[in-house]
Amino acid sequence: MNVKPYGLFACVALLTAGPCLAHDSDHLQGMATATAGQPLAFGPDDALESGIAAASPLVTWKYYFVPAAAMVRRSSSDVSNYVGGGCISATSGMVVSDIQIEDGASIAVVRLYYKDTDASNSVTAWLTSYDAEGGYIDHGSVSSDAATGYGNKAVTLSPPVVVSNSGRSYVLNLRQLGTSTSMQMCGARVFYSIP
Repeated sequence: MNVKPYGLFACVALLTAGPCLAHDSDHLQGMATATAGQPLAFGPDDALESGIAAASPLVTWKYYFVPAAAMVRRSSSDVSNYVGGGCISATSGMVVSDIQIEDGASIAVVRLYYKDTDASNSVTAWLTSYDAEGGYIDHGSVSSDAATGYGNKAVTLSPPVVVSNSGRSYVLNLRQLGTSTSMQMCGARVFYSIP
């Protein structure tokens, strides 16, 4: 067999880069991960998540972020318009996205991202689970602060919601009150640990 040296080097480079490529694919899917001993990078607005992670340093923590532009209408009559940067402005109704995270994961925080320059209206996010028999549980919600512009706000789920994929499905619901173009839903993120 005649193997060219540069072909062999390319194979070695791919094998060596394998874990890096897998790590990057997590970020492409909206997930960031920290394993025990490896700190998760926290942003300036993530003091809540940082404090929870610091209190449980031997636990693996992850983020799962869904931009509002990737969510779907909850009802066929719901209307929204893309305004840029992953944000949408709704003229009626709600948008929703399922959450695909590991069975047994514990969801500790839901964080909402928004633009709110309307003092009389707000944007709200809910973490909801459904049992496929018509039942549902709203595990927690968080609403925007009025007239702050672009921002984010979080709620701690106490106790944390333990994911049971065999019995329930988990979704993020976002709703904009008012039809003002000064209101935008930009997405939601859950902060969770895995077993």
